[in-house]
Amino acid sequence: MAEMFTLFPHESAAVMQRGIELGIVCSCFLVLHCWILVWRFWGSQDPTDFLLRLLCLARIACAVPRPYFWIRTRRLFVQARYQPTPQLVTRSLLDVYGNPFGIEKALLLFYYGWLAAVSLVAFIFRLYPEESDFTHAIWRHCLFNFISIVVHRILCVLLFYYLMKSDFKRGIPQDMLEKYSKRTVAGPHARARGDSDCSICFGPYEEGEELRESQRELVEGGPS
Repeated sequence: MAEMFTLFPHESAAVMQRGIELGIVCSCFLVLHCWILVWRFWGSQDPTDFLLRLLCLARIACAVPRPYFWIRTRRLFVQARYQPTPQLVTRSLLDVYGNPFGIEKALLLFYYGWLAAVSLVAFIFRLYPEESDFTHAIWRHCLFNFISIVVHRILCVLLFYYLMKSDFKRGIPQDMLEKYSKRTVAGPHARARGDSDCSICFGPYEEGEELRESQRELVEGGPS
């Protein structure tokens, strides 16, 4: 992952941001579907349904705080994406990816454990002739979850591949550029100043040329 962030920082930041957004949408639909199933079969007195209902309620309860961490993580990826240099984008991505929110990590592990446990319980009780409608519905719900995980991974990979091959805008957004730099005009002695050469073409500036100077310590160099 670190190598990918280093070689393709802007593409990685964009994929991480869109991946979080896609995950939010999919998870919200799955939690809503889980709640609908619980509400639909709430009156069932079957012991199996009671067990599955408890597991579903636990899943819904643990999903409630997750949007807060999703939004915060997305904001961090957006900030990383719009860092002024590729090196800073890579550093920010590594910080976000390497230091996830502890509670969100625990909730994610609970979700994977819950999905494995509920899938196993539903599969076992499906082997009995007296399979209830709730058991069948939960089994389908688990399949939807597995499909969502796989599709999410595939879409992120396809998006990353597409950005690598496309003319992806890797520069600084205009609002960020205006915020951390200022416009100046080269004076009559621009050629005589040794520190006023262009940092890109290494040539001297002509009088009257419009320059842009950095106002941020993280962006090294003078006029550009």
